[in-house]
Amino acid sequence: MKNAVAHWFGEDFDKLNPLLRRLHTQGGRLYGKVDITFGTGISGLIGRRIAGKLGIPSQAGKVPFSVEIRHSPETLFWSRTFANGHTMTSEFQPVKTFRQGGYWIESSGPVNIQLGVSIEGGNWQWLQQSVSIFQLPIPTILMPKVSAGKAIIDALYQFEVKMALPVLGFAFGYSGKLLEYAEQA
Repeated sequence: MKNAVAHWFGEDFDKLNPLLRRLHTQGGRLYGKVDITFGTGISGLIGRRIAGKLGIPSQAGKVPFSVEIRHSPETLFWSRTFANGHTMTSEFQPVKTFRQGGYWIESSGPVNIQLGVSIEGGNWQWLQQSVSIFQLPIPTILMPKVSAGKAIIDALYQFEVKMALPVLGFAFGYSGKLLEYAEQA
């Protein structure tokens, strides 16, 4: 079956760590704990509200977490489940290809984030380009800054997601080291 991720990267797919390549061709489920953090002052208060709207626990600390990654020929799907039992699902649609300067559009509810990609040392770093809500673009001056990446270190899937608000700074983030669920015999 054609795979959206392998197709989008083309020959550059081989630059990714072999475990990332496997996860993004076969799909899989990862689990572990994530460390949720919030900013201070008003940015932290807003961060807790945004996190709550996304289904992310609004208390800082380590919590159980799992993510299921699957594919169709045209789409990459991530379903993240936090300790509170809420699942946040995102669909990623590729536009053009990596070599054509393409990007992905992550859709989660009414929010769309346009994300470029860089490959650094076999790892995958998302590069935010734009954000829209209900298909209305957010002006750059008002746009929250989201940074996210994933890497394989010591055979663990490690990732980090952070959101900062214009002028106010860091709002919230979560990061963790995850293991892959073993297939049942």
